[in-house]
Amino acid sequence: MKVVKVGRMRIKEMNVKTIKSLCGMLAMLAFTACSSNIDESTDAPRFYNVTLTASMEGGDTRALSADGNVITATFTAGDKVKVLKSDGTEVGELTAKTAGANTTLTGPLNAASLTVGEEVTLRYRSATANYDGQLGTLAGIAAGQDYAEGTLTVSTTSPLAFTSNSVTLDAKQSITKFSFKDASTDAAVSVKTFGIAAPDLVYSIAADATETTGAVTGTLASASSDVYVALRTSSSSQAYSFTVKDNDGNWYTATKNAKLTNRKNYAATVKLTKWIDKSSNLTKDSNVGDIGLLGGLPAIVVTISETKKAVALMNVGALCPEAYGTYYIFSEKASGLSNDWYVPSQTELTSFKDTYSSTWGAPHGVNGRTFTIGSNTLFLPAAGLDDTDNVPSDFWKVSELGYYWSSTLSGTSPLCLSFTSSVVNIISDYPSDALPVRPFHALN
Repeated sequence: MKVVKVGRMRIKEMNVKTIKSLCGMLAMLAFTACSSNIDESTDAPRFYNVTLTASMEGGDTRALSADGNVITATFTAGDKVKVLKSDGTEVGELTAKTAGANTTLTGPLNAASLTVGEEVTLRYRSATANYDGQLGTLAGIAAGQDYAEGTLTVSTTSPLAFTSNSVTLDAKQSITKFSFKDASTDAAVSVKTFGIAAPDLVYSIAADATETTGAVTGTLASASSDVYVALRTSSSSQAYSFTVKDNDGNWYTATKNAKLTNRKNYAATVKLTKWIDKSSNLTKDSNVGDIGLLGGLPAIVVTISETKKAVALMNVGALCPEAYGTYYIFSEKASGLSNDWYVPSQTELTSFKDTYSSTWGAPHGVNGRTFTIGSNTLFLPAAGLDDTDNVPSDFWKVSELGYYWSSTLSGTSPLCLSFTSSVVNIISDYPSDALPVRPFHALN
């Protein structure tokens, strides 16, 4: 998945007794002044330079741990607060002039499209947000996943003024400190990568606030058994599926029922069961349906046109079976593959889909097709595609359709594996569309 850099609200760690949640963080913006409009002609936008004083106020809700830190929020000079109409249209952007818990936000707002009584949203982040590609730390969340909003109601448009002189920006996600342990030994698991899947789990938000659901994954710079993850969901209680690789190369899984509410933060211990041992390498003597490691990736042995090969259990760029991974246009189609992994041909994909039966479903909250291979299964998420013809590009039919590149051209049209809830086919697609890749490997 392409990671999008987003605006940030800094999180600092202070030497006090408990880690406390972000959900009580409020930014109170007091309206202090409006200048004259630049142009009052009926055909031109009416911009008013608005100055708001802002401060961060703490509100403790729930302790995460007792390791000597507290989460606090402060502005950084240059931070942006977007002002949006209800349809997502941006009417301006305010900028923090100084760093700290108190600052001044200034900037021009276009009053031409606003009406008296209309509610506008103040959004503390950049145009898009991505909950995938997290770093597992508080600092990483501060830099990449902060998302808070508040509203003001327009009282007059010439000059521009609001019915209230203050607004509260509330956090729109929760933060959970996950502590991972081995279920058989109760020993801490030193996590290097993680993937979390659940129904209604948000992994990206478009500029118009449209949410795309899917698995959230991350890679830690320094392995740790304590992992901080920002999560946004529309369901308060659901089952969460975890896929974890430790610092030694072992893979673990777990499922945990939890109730997470946006704006609140939590601590949770997750007991992991070993899925694939680092020494479980697949070879030409492995049986069809066996699961193990091959070229560093979890894989399953399949039969392709009467020849044993391996198929990765995850998309290229993904860190768990439910994750969508990286989207590539055909001319790229996973050019970064290594260790003899490759993009399968049309013949190989055809043989695969004809050999193994599959069913549509969402075993861990992500729609896709599950192929039965021996005593095990292979899951392909319905990742849709990234329509790169649009600027900015957008995702199409995510969770509804699956598209996976082959390496084969039919004339000038590239071919791909395609599936819906009812059928699996090989079809042609536009080379400018960006699709995920599920790599194959020969068992020599």
